[in-house]
Amino acid sequence: MRLLVLLSVLTPGMLIAHDAHGRANAPPEARRLKNPVKVSDAGIRTAGDRYHVLCSNCHGDDGKARTKTAGVMPVRPTDLTEYVMESMKDGEIFWVIGNGIPDRMPEFSKLAEAERWELVNYVRQLRDQQRGYEKSKLGPYEWRLPPGFPFPNVPADNPMTAEKVGLGRYLFYDRRLSLNRTQSCATCHQQRFAFADTRARGLGSTGQLHPRGPMSLVNVAYAPVLTWGNPNVRSLEQQALVPMFGDAPVELGLSGKESVLLNRLKTESRYVRMFKAAFPGDTNPFTIGNVTKAIASFERTIMSGDSPYDVYQRGDDPNAISPSAKRGEALFFSERLECFHCHGGFNFTGALDYFGKGFTEIEFHNTGLYNLKGKHSYPAPNYGIYEFSGNEDDVGKFKAPTLRNIAVTAPYMHDGSVPTLEAAIDHYSAGGRTIKTGPNAGVGFNNPNKSEFIKSFELTPSEKADLLAFLRSLTDRSLLTNPQYSDPNSPPPPRPPAAPSKYTLNGTVVHVYPADGAVTLYHNEVPGFVNAMEAPYAMEFVVPDKQSLTSLKPGMKVTAGVRKQGSDYILEHIRPVTR
Repeated sequence: MRLLVLLSVLTPGMLIAHDAHGRANAPPEARRLKNPVKVSDAGIRTAGDRYHVLCSNCHGDDGKARTKTAGVMPVRPTDLTEYVMESMKDGEIFWVIGNGIPDRMPEFSKLAEAERWELVNYVRQLRDQQRGYEKSKLGPYEWRLPPGFPFPNVPADNPMTAEKVGLGRYLFYDRRLSLNRTQSCATCHQQRFAFADTRARGLGSTGQLHPRGPMSLVNVAYAPVLTWGNPNVRSLEQQALVPMFGDAPVELGLSGKESVLLNRLKTESRYVRMFKAAFPGDTNPFTIGNVTKAIASFERTIMSGDSPYDVYQRGDDPNAISPSAKRGEALFFSERLECFHCHGGFNFTGALDYFGKGFTEIEFHNTGLYNLKGKHSYPAPNYGIYEFSGNEDDVGKFKAPTLRNIAVTAPYMHDGSVPTLEAAIDHYSAGGRTIKTGPNAGVGFNNPNKSEFIKSFELTPSEKADLLAFLRSLTDRSLLTNPQYSDPNSPPPPRPPAAPSKYTLNGTVVHVYPADGAVTLYHNEVPGFVNAMEAPYAMEFVVPDKQSLTSLKPGMKVTAGVRKQGSDYILEHIRPVTR
């Protein structure tokens, strides 16, 4: 590594913390620290011995924090093998080792700097070993996961392959999957609306209006249940059969027409090649089961984790969201509003599953949307999971959808009866909806099945604006235009022009690395983004335009745009300072 920054650049007054998801709230400077110690067998052995003495009592020799000591601590130590460790930077781990966590972890400040970095390498190896195990179980497919996201669970009889994903993408957009050739999966799950729809309720290929609206397919690979109110649909393969062959309501209208669909696909030369490549062991790959396996494989790749809020949370840019959105975040995660109880975790939902998860979370909630008189407090046919359980306590209970990209998926609720985010906040603020007249009249606040988390709260106009700003910061614009998910038969949606660099940095060139596309600088502070770096410590920047490096010389003063991308700082539009 060309950059070595000593811990002395960090001030003792900066807070040490480790949040509930295992990411460090170490200061921004810690995220910039680069590990100068290369991984070696000798270093790992030495660090392993040191880890056993210092860390294993709480974290265990395997890093999984399943020791007796861990079991009696008020807050269980972080599982060092879990996916959340991947969202931590080396510098954060290094900083926590040296500074500890108040009331939870002692500081190991007596360790030499090199010893701490070796311990970082050892901790990284614990996660790497677990990740290798997970990949061995999931197969060779290369997932493109957002930073800090776990591997999804995948059915054993449908392992992921690039060939199946490619085939599933074509099928997802193919209108031949409806009997009258007017609709495809993408008709109701449109990329520009985060794979949802703007209709309050779905409209089938025959014009039949559905009782509920299409749910977003974003991050659906992590969903243990797949519809608004059916707890029995547990796999994407199973779910894909419903729109194709269901008749209550009619969606794609293929009930009893399986052979029609398969014959259509067989006549397409592209599909002949693709089905054979996706299912090479099958004598006849053209089966309904293989159609659903391919579609499910594609749907599992639809990932969203690069919203402004994600960029902010990763520490890539502390100003990626506005001060208003930051205040809204505090409101969202407060006990006063209680939003996070039903919309928590990395996917902002209460129904979550992934590889290695100890138990699957499946939750359905009655939010006080209706309170009709009589046996059923919700209007027919939308009784929630009561339709399957027969338990009257389940009337009106529906799945809490992900809030990722929620600003582009209006209208809201299972029946689309809440038109805007503002109206949704008003509904929860009132603790339930009051409908004064008509067949659905009733006071939702008094619904006997209403969730205990749906309580009334008061918001000032500015607080409501803050909460809206936070919810809008969950929109991942790259998802909405990513050609990886777009219709393969159409030109990819236009990518928005690259935003100009938000920050400007001035510095002095220390070293230039043309082959690597990098430069190191001493530079000024960029308030709110990066602290100054002064001799003898230089900061490394990636320069995508390698040609611009040819004119740079050590000692030259420059100005440039700077942004964060992952763990790298990117310099753009480098210009010499002549005065």
